[in-house]
Amino acid sequence: MIMAMPNISFLTLADLCDRWGVKPPHIGALALDQKLVLSIGLSGVRAEVGEWQKVDIDEWQRLPEGWQYLTGIFDLKRNDAWSIIKHGPRVIDSVMPVEPDGYIEIRRQEDLPEFVVAPDDLLIRREEVERFEANNAPAPRDVSAPSLSRGGPGAPPKYDWESFWIETCRRLHDDGPPSTQKEMVLNLLGWFDDKGAAVPDESTVKKKVSKLWKALGLASQSVA
Repeated sequence: MIMAMPNISFLTLADLCDRWGVKPPHIGALALDQKLVLSIGLSGVRAEVGEWQKVDIDEWQRLPEGWQYLTGIFDLKRNDAWSIIKHGPRVIDSVMPVEPDGYIEIRRQEDLPEFVVAPDDLLIRREEVERFEANNAPAPRDVSAPSLSRGGPGAPPKYDWESFWIETCRRLHDDGPPSTQKEMVLNLLGWFDDKGAAVPDESTVKKKVSKLWKALGLASQSVA
């Protein structure tokens, strides 16, 4: 007798890429932009837990509450998720706490190696995938509105923004960020032109790139 496969509560990075038809850097960009939470599985990993207490306007101090051995699925910080996808295996020293003012810091045990996470270790909770898909589903058509055309689909968007973001992530993954934000904008405008697609104006691309530029912590670089 063949047993039915139980309902899996999480997807791997490869599963999600197949499901959405995208590449890992695209998923990494969503995590970096705080639109998707990536997780990892832990088993018996020693960690210090506690909370941050505000002692002054811009000053916080750590208040340890003790040690725990973590077992289960824990959410990653967005920078760690991005770095693992972009650079490969990475030492992780913390995971996201349940409480907003808390912290969970992984402590290396003397007889064990550092805790390293590879892209194949990344997990995405099924409920997180379904939340993202529900929030990003196309809006339903208003059937009460008169139809302006018959017998065919609506006009495609003027600019291929989906491919634009995939290309942006691919370039960041393969080549790293350019020296300036303007260089990235001009490179992507050239990409639109090279593929024979409609080319948006520079200010539109700059607005889109600037958000990612800030999320990557590159705002201190020249944007000229």
